[in-house]
Amino acid sequence: MNKRPHYLFVFILCLILLGAALFFQLVVGLEPCPLCILQRLAMMALGLVALLAFLHNPSGFGDKVYGLLLVLGGLFSAGIAVRQVWLLSLPPEEAASCGPGLEVWLDRFITYFPQGSVTEVLLRSGASCTDVAWSIFGLSLPQLTSPVFVLLAFYLMWLFFRRNNNHIGEFSMR
Repeated sequence: MNKRPHYLFVFILCLILLGAALFFQLVVGLEPCPLCILQRLAMMALGLVALLAFLHNPSGFGDKVYGLLLVLGGLFSAGIAVRQVWLLSLPPEEAASCGPGLEVWLDRFITYFPQGSVTEVLLRSGASCTDVAWSIFGLSLPQLTSPVFVLLAFYLMWLFFRRNNNHIGEFSMR
């Protein structure tokens, strides 16, 4: 199986998800929380790895390395999404923060990037992880998007375990 179109699909999906996040931030006016920012970073890394895999078109060991990086990124992103939905499901008196020191860690991480409007828009958070500022059909944005991230993680795992069949047209008894 040629995995190159799959890598392109993952790259385009990451661009769409990041574009949707920026749309909700800049057009709708929703402030991202630290978990949202962390998920954006995961999507950026996932998209970059998918783009590199598409351009490189690896086989053998290289394909497994790219696949493993994509699976880990997908699982990380799905884990963030599930954690945020879990935080939203807690009663207000039991609701925890986004994570111990996550805001401080993100601020330290951001200082390594060139400061400018792009960095500020992509990586600065101003909302709490348990605030629901927008919903549709009674579902918040994290509840609507978490199935997408979970399905993406399953898709990347399926792609990783798919055999790369470069012998198209040859007879095989395997």
